[in-house]
Amino acid sequence: MDQPPPYREILEEAQFASELRAIEKSARRADEFVEGAKWVLSRDPKAGIRMGKGHVWFYPVATSNSLDSVVLYYTFDKDRVYFLSIRKTDYPPKELGE
Repeated sequence: MDQPPPYREILEEAQFASELRAIEKSARRADEFVEGAKWVLSRDPKAGIRMGKGHVWFYPVATSNSLDSVVLYYTFDKDRVYFLSIRKTDYPPKELGE
């Protein structure tokens, strides 16, 4: 039987942590989004959308009336996912899978 790939460790860069603190003041469920993103991306970092041919990916949150649109930028290697930045956006990207 095939073994699932090991979970990757999530590391938050200083810029990400700073931006998250600023977003939490206006986005009531920012923590829930980040925890959900950690769960998904630690298991499958290719679940996001790659930006061009580089190493940076983004993971959008689904928009709703109770949460500002937020995009998480990250990169990864075989052992870790690095959260680089998190930003509110007025123009949310299409949902994943569209």
